[in-house]
Amino acid sequence: MESSTPTKNKSKNQHPKRFTAEQIKSLESVFEQETKLEPTKKMQIARDLSLHPRQVAIWFQNRRARWKSKRIEQEFAQLKSSYDSLSVMFDDLKREKHSLQIQLCELNDRLKKNREGDVGVSDDDGRIVTSCFGENEDQEFITWRNLSDSATLSEIPNWWES
Repeated sequence: MESSTPTKNKSKNQHPKRFTAEQIKSLESVFEQETKLEPTKKMQIARDLSLHPRQVAIWFQNRRARWKSKRIEQEFAQLKSSYDSLSVMFDDLKREKHSLQIQLCELNDRLKKNREGDVGVSDDDGRIVTSCFGENEDQEFITWRNLSDSATLSEIPNWWES
């Protein structure tokens, strides 16, 4: 009696039987067709592969979990790639905006110098284009003025910063 007790405990502690390569290949081929099994299909597969229906159910549950994790990893990689691309584009646009702001300030300085001599720099419509900055760059406004009119026609806030 004592000798049978350790054998029982030993068999309970051992890992359950692993699937054979053929069983896994068959289960994988079924999984490619359908990721969830109806009870009758599960019973048939278990019978065909000499497994318990519970083993088939657990294998499919674990396989779905691995499939979902892999899909999430792929989606993450795709989103990260898109984010990285957009981040590079954003940085390029920020550099271009900064360059344009510098050019705008230089043109503004030229305009101020030209105004002192009553010579204006204008766009194609005969309007003077000026830019002025508030206390910081976030408060920039572009102002359009007619050459003959000193009144401001419109002010456009620096909306791309928000």
